[in-house]
Amino acid sequence: MDENPILDHFNAPHRRGSFLTATHSGYIRNAACGDEVTLFAEIRDETLIACSFVAAGCMVCQAAASILCGHIEGKKITELRNLTAAQMLEFIGVPLTPGRQQCGLLAL
Repeated sequence: MDENPILDHFNAPHRRGSFLTATHSGYIRNAACGDEVTLFAEIRDETLIACSFVAAGCMVCQAAASILCGHIEGKKITELRNLTAAQMLEFIGVPLTPGRQQCGLLAL
């Protein structure tokens, strides 16, 4: 595990930006703080082939979107439908205060 995955993914995000072969996208905004995440996905044969994101907001929100993309690529859609908040927090790999958990879960 990284020493601080939030800092690592914030400073060097993986899969940031949109891509031309995306077949799906979704946008969410936290009205309380203004964090925003758009996820882009290429889905073929019920499998998420590629994922990327564009995010604006706090460090936790942006890093969590990067972390999520890394964990969901290559997974079946049926598996992704069952992804839980607890699993996402486990992906993040460091404890988050209740107030920061909403930031870490926004992309989910």
